[in-house]
Amino acid sequence: MTPEQQSQQERTEQATPRRLSEARAKGQAARSMDLVAAVGFLGMAAVLAVTAERLINASLTYIVVSLRNLSAVTNLEYSFAPLLLHAVNSFTAMVWPLLAAALGIGVVANVLQVGFLWSSAPLSPEFSRLDPIAGLGRMMSTRALFDLVKALAKLLAVGFAAYLGLQGEMEHLLLAGYSEGASSLVLVGRVLYGVALRVGVTYLVIGLIDFLYQRHEFRQNMMMTRQEVKEEHKQMEGDPQIKARQRERQRLLATGRMFAAIPTATVVVTNPTHFAVALRYERGVDAGAPTVVAKGCDYLAMRIKLRATECGIPLVENPELARSLYQQAEVGREIPVALYRAVAEILADIFSRQRRLP
Repeated sequence: MTPEQQSQQERTEQATPRRLSEARAKGQAARSMDLVAAVGFLGMAAVLAVTAERLINASLTYIVVSLRNLSAVTNLEYSFAPLLLHAVNSFTAMVWPLLAAALGIGVVANVLQVGFLWSSAPLSPEFSRLDPIAGLGRMMSTRALFDLVKALAKLLAVGFAAYLGLQGEMEHLLLAGYSEGASSLVLVGRVLYGVALRVGVTYLVIGLIDFLYQRHEFRQNMMMTRQEVKEEHKQMEGDPQIKARQRERQRLLATGRMFAAIPTATVVVTNPTHFAVALRYERGVDAGAPTVVAKGCDYLAMRIKLRATECGIPLVENPELARSLYQQAEVGREIPVALYRAVAEILADIFSRQRRLP
């Protein structure tokens, strides 16, 4: 078993939204060209049925005017350009509605299948397709044989539908030969419209079946292996180990900045063993509430207390306040309003003792 076959067998996971989005950006989507052709065929048949009278009248008018102009021509060399311009204008006036209708029907048929999709990726050249050996391999592949059988089946189905449509109208077609010009054209047009409608409906059914098959094949081609899903998840969410190292680095940086700010603290509120919160408030300098410059629990709380002792910052034991500050306050921000009173009492006591010092 080749590695490619093994990889294909391992594709047991449905395509992720990111994979589908990337494929769509490359212009890859489930699309049936048979369905586009069938909708276009039926649409153009309907447009011709509606505009047939106008086209016939315009054609007859062009023929009459052209014959009149030709009969009045004295010098064909100088009259050739006006005659050609009249022919181009008349032909354009007759054909442009049909071309606009065909373009609009084709766009609608594609939008109904894949939505609004624009990508220049399919237009980029693929030089690998110029390899004659690879091209011969594609021609002799199982997929090429399947496409050939499918094309023959579609041709037989459409041909059989046209045969059934003509079989019941042979008498009318024979009678058209014995009718006058206008009535024969109407009769032939009605017969051809009936045959086109039958062929179009048959082709539309084939297109719908092909569209369902294309959707199934597209989903199969977009299937992913478990490893591909994991790799995509890592790319989107980040490697867990890398993210853990980043969080540890950020924690160390935050801890270093926190310990660097401890000498600026005014007081450290502690629970004797578990919590320590360092607060800064300078009278006449800080207009707001006291700010938390450091906080920690257990081992980090012990380090904060040691650092505060080294810097001569007073330690105040208040277990309940220390726990509340640790849980509710954030480093670098002012304390919550609910803790103003308790902290103010501690700061007032500290400032009072500082005033009594010589």
